[in-house]
Amino acid sequence: MRSTSLALLAVLLTPPGLARAASRCELTGPPALLGRVAGSDALAGELDVRSGVAVDVHLVAPGRLDGKPVLFADTGAARHVSWSASGCPKVQVHWRRVEPRMQHVATPPPNAAIAIYANAVVFGPSHGTWLGYDRLEYFETAVPAGDDLWTLTVRDARPSEAALADARLPEYRDLGTMRLAATVTGPDAVARATPDADDVPRGQIADDVFRYSVRSGDGLFGWLTSYFNVPYVFGSAGVGAKSQAERRVGADCADLIVAGLRRAGRRDLAYSSVGGLVRELGRVTAPLEVRARGDALDPAAYVPRPGDILALDYLDVAALPRPWDHIVVLAVDRGPGGGPADGRLGPDDLVADIGDAQGLKFAPLGDQGDVRVLVLRARGVEG
Repeated sequence: MRSTSLALLAVLLTPPGLARAASRCELTGPPALLGRVAGSDALAGELDVRSGVAVDVHLVAPGRLDGKPVLFADTGAARHVSWSASGCPKVQVHWRRVEPRMQHVATPPPNAAIAIYANAVVFGPSHGTWLGYDRLEYFETAVPAGDDLWTLTVRDARPSEAALADARLPEYRDLGTMRLAATVTGPDAVARATPDADDVPRGQIADDVFRYSVRSGDGLFGWLTSYFNVPYVFGSAGVGAKSQAERRVGADCADLIVAGLRRAGRRDLAYSSVGGLVRELGRVTAPLEVRARGDALDPAAYVPRPGDILALDYLDVAALPRPWDHIVVLAVDRGPGGGPADGRLGPDDLVADIGDAQGLKFAPLGDQGDVRVLVLRARGVEG
């Protein structure tokens, strides 16, 4: 009787977590990342959010709990099982940012002595001739986070290269596109990684590398700001949802604008070229000339409106044989020397532009040199 009483007392004093056998926890396959707006239920492999919105990114890993196949994740969804709440031992989770280099660094460019990414010939009589998809370069940086952290909350897409962010207007430094990867090392000491910088079919980051994009608003400008950190690719290509610009892999000047317009409401627009946009969009003016060091135009010719699209023809540049060479979006009307708005189109006005290793930038129209300008507008789209 005495031994029975002692055994019962031992059971009563045993902490609840030790009263049963520890769970048998295993990781069995490659993990993935899913994200959602903080506080919502919808999970996705990519997200587009407004500035100031937090995103919860969840590590999801297949495994077994006490021999039963499960998906481990801390989402709270019925189909997911929490690793930590199941009494499993701690794991090592390493989170990483996956970012593109903005031009060729370690690999040779397809156009000799021109480091920008290009799918086509740049300059000369063969300008625009298709070469094939260029191979883009990517790198990773560690995200400081605690061990066993199955969920990472992010609030911005500021690039790891400080110079890229510092070159922007302050209000745009945290905007753009970012990708994430994670590696989880379980009790078996095997490291398993989500799709990452090594997943580059056809030289482009794989679609299953988790992406989130942060923008300033829902009009054309707002959506364009989600293209910070996306490299310039001359002759970017692909149809519809497979377009490099649609997937935020890379964009040339025309595809950037089509991507912004499509997200701002013009899903009917197809990816094309500068010439294609000139044919497709409504013309506001006859061609105008703006000199890099000249005076602003008379308001009678045209009054600047942010959100207007400007097709450019570089004057006296024989290496660019097409009628329209480049296309930008008018961002800010400014007076001489960057002063207050003067209601006149001139070299000091800021335009949203993509065309070099900085990617998307807001720069003076005068940086384009002497140009012929055709002002275009897209019906049904806010600036």
